[in-house]
Amino acid sequence: MVREGVLFRDSRLFLYTLTALAMSGYDAVATMQHIGRGVAAEGNPLMESLIQRNAVVFFLVKMAITAVCLMLCYSFSHLKSARLGIRMAVGIYSVVCVYHVAIVMLAG
Repeated sequence: MVREGVLFRDSRLFLYTLTALAMSGYDAVATMQHIGRGVAAEGNPLMESLIQRNAVVFFLVKMAITAVCLMLCYSFSHLKSARLGIRMAVGIYSVVCVYHVAIVMLAG
């Protein structure tokens, strides 16, 4: 049953959504720092072209895409696949964040 007018259907899932969004922001900033230091490169060719043109545009586009996708998943969180999508985003961004921390530790 879906209740109309309820903003926070599932507080835990909403927290996962915010966590994924925060990790996406960290990923964007860390990627820009690593590229600036010459220790990493952007893996997504479309985002690579954006980051080469303008770092602010790169950040805003990355955050907008992530936010829209997460909001869609949260909006349809009554569906199992949408809930899985949010959890997968958290899992994938967790791995990416660990990767960024490893680069900082190894590149010193």
